Amino acid sequence: MHQPQILRSALHVWKEVLDCACLAECDPTPLPDFGRTIALHEYVGTIEQAAVETGTPSLGWEIGNAVPLLQLGDIGSAVTASSTLATALQRICEYFSLLQDLTELRLVREGGHCALSYRILDPDIWPRHQDSIFTLAIMARILFAAQGFAKERAEIFLETPDHSLAADLSRVTGMACYAGAETNMIRFPSEMLDLKMRPAAAADTEKLQELGRQLREKRRAKLVEDQVRATIYLRLGKQSITQGAVARELGLSDRTLRRQLAARDTNFQQIVDECRIRQAVLEVRRQRSMSITEIALRLGYSEHSTFSRAFARCTGMPPQAYLRRPDLQAPYAAA
Repeated sequence: MHQPQILRSALHVWKEVLDCACLAECDPTPLPDFGRTIALHEYVGTIEQAAVETGTPSLGWEIGNAVPLLQLGDIGSAVTASSTLATALQRICEYFSLLQDLTELRLVREGGHCALSYRILDPDIWPRHQDSIFTLAIMARILFAAQGFAKERAEIFLETPDHSLAADLSRVTGMACYAGAETNMIRFPSEMLDLKMRPAAAADTEKLQELGRQLREKRRAKLVEDQVRATIYLRLGKQSITQGAVARELGLSDRTLRRQLAARDTNFQQIVDECRIRQAVLEVRRQRSMSITEIALRLGYSEHSTFSRAFARCTGMPPQAYLRRPDLQAPYAAA
């Protein structure tokens, strides 16, 4: 399995703003260089440690507010050149995977509201609170750049169960903030999508085409099993997961997907089982108010016993014993 990566430039503003021991060895660049990446888990761990060292719960928001959108290179230029907020958000969602692997950033419209949601799909990366706050802060910069965006009508939701962190972020941002959500997101009235962006240079067609080419190239280079994993994580707990459905989403026939996975010494069911259990470990750590049975059903197990056996095979202990681990008894804020 390929280790999810993020551009090293993501650490530039952190090192620029902070004199922090955990950032001392970083050698980031100020603008995106697609040839320079670091492991996503290393990046997330570094900025979590930075928040601990500085004693600043909402540090990610402060740092995210210091990131000029043009520091995102051609992606930032494409966003700032958008005529409406809707176009700006569509562009950041479309090109975000060039900046960071195995991540979901999407714009969802539900009734009279829109949600710009973000989450790392790799369930082994936890905690990831500062990464979430940092990314939402950058997204907020795009929202606030729209003419007439009413910040007081926007709300923030965090996947962290830490209500004290949500309260601190609410104080820092001036927006209502809630903990324990399914994903990290900023929700706002749908009507704001039509807001005009502040005047900027026109979009460079050649640069947009080049971003599209880089996106297609990155997708083609991705191992088929990693493409399957990402698709499964997107569907877990939300949609049915069948080989046919995943194959169609990847633009493959069922037979072709089966053959390509076999060539990698794996199969669809093995990957589904792996993803379910890895996600289950995260859910057990994150959703302590949810019963083991609820987690099992959420992840597609019809029988509690089947889930418990699969969990034990993966972790070496049944879920009930896993919950009693000393490291899971610490307060969330210290996680």
